[in-house]
Amino acid sequence: MTDLIRIQKALITEKGLLHLNVDAGKIMALLNAKHSKDVIVPECKNGETWGARDLLKMDAWVLKRSYSPITTIGYEIKCSRQDFEQDQKWTNYLDLCHEFYFVCPAGLIRTTDLPQRVGIIWASKDKLHTKKKADRVEPDKLKLSRLLIYVLMSRSKIVAASMNEEPEPKGQLQLLREATEKANERKELAYFVKGHVRQIYEQTKDKDLDLRPREDNVKRFEKQLAELGIVWDSEANHWQDNMRVENEIRLLKNQISFRTLQVMKRLASTLTEVAEDIEKYRNIETEPNDKG
Repeated sequence: MTDLIRIQKALITEKGLLHLNVDAGKIMALLNAKHSKDVIVPECKNGETWGARDLLKMDAWVLKRSYSPITTIGYEIKCSRQDFEQDQKWTNYLDLCHEFYFVCPAGLIRTTDLPQRVGIIWASKDKLHTKKKADRVEPDKLKLSRLLIYVLMSRSKIVAASMNEEPEPKGQLQLLREATEKANERKELAYFVKGHVRQIYEQTKDKDLDLRPREDNVKRFEKQLAELGIVWDSEANHWQDNMRVENEIRLLKNQISFRTLQVMKRLASTLTEVAEDIEKYRNIETEPNDKG
């Protein structure tokens, strides 16, 4: 039993066993505890949201409580392999921080899945384990400054100088900015829903255009059967009805032989000639009366 436990611990250390009961909320709580003395900003945007087309949002951004050197850390939380593999935005986060980490349940993301500079932290029920340390890289100064301005203007509180001093009321510009930011967030959600609905509508429209000619052909075939005395409801999805129609067609084919069809054609030709002769004689007999 001791050997089995040792093997299991080795597997956890080397390959990582998945802790699927660790969700994003639990991981965020562990990050908050880890950076309790630092500045941590959950769902941190990369700048103002006023008409921004390149807006990004990290799961968490941290400014370490240190001046030597100044260090910022970006975190992206992943709790499913599919979410990790489909994410195409995380590479844009690298310019916004000195270090960047993926945080996930143990074993979900491996060191071979990411480039050298990106770190990996595995989360268990109550601990964070640094599986791979991130390399320190200088961020883009302009992009980092935009992010810092966003944090100062949108995420910080102005504390009164004393207990008796009332906090300064928000000005009209600040209220307008906050209202605009909330409106933009709602607009982003509306764009997503609208795009999804439009995609479903286009797919349904294409299927309808594809099925319409087939439905016309079925209706045409139904009329042809009716001319032969075979009643078939194309809208009734019943296999016994289909078998009955097939049997009636088979019987109709067997009842009329090829020789009989030839005789019918010759008879039809003779009857046509007789009808033409009768019509000719009628025209001759009626000519004097018309003149008189």
